[in-house]
Amino acid sequence: MLPFATLLLSVVMFGPAALEPITETSVLDAPTRHIRAMQGSTRTLLRRGYRESPSFAALVKRLQRSDVYVYVEQVDRLPGALEGRLMMLPRAHEHRYVRIQLAMHGAPEDCIAVLGHELQHAVEVAEAEDVFDEAGMNRLYQRIGIRGGEHLYDTAAAQQMGRTVRRELVS
Repeated sequence: MLPFATLLLSVVMFGPAALEPITETSVLDAPTRHIRAMQGSTRTLLRRGYRESPSFAALVKRLQRSDVYVYVEQVDRLPGALEGRLMMLPRAHEHRYVRIQLAMHGAPEDCIAVLGHELQHAVEVAEAEDVFDEAGMNRLYQRIGIRGGEHLYDTAAAQQMGRTVRRELVS
């Protein structure tokens, strides 16, 4: 009786998605995926990062279990010396949305490391349930971030994640 009760509790608390195994296909290709690449170039980075970096894959899986949807897009330029950034989008239908923009300068390993860094920021947003708009994101990073300029914040966790992903890709 206990296994059935545990299964029933899982379905009630987390829905059917909690029972589905997280696979490369479910997180990168399925219609229910939470990370969506806007171009083939960003899709290639996501796939390689997922396959070759356990830390990157863990971020993707964490986001798949969250209420946050991430759109990843390549852009020609970002302000200042930024290589990537995370922006909050309007909340809709009980889901939160963020956009990651990548300038994609440098080797693929460097771009994947920047993407890992930005995915860490998306996880930080996912873990802060009170962040559902730009003002909430600003409050979060004022609390946990390191200020780098007006409306520019970083975290030690994201910096470390970028280094870890880069190291895992080249080892």
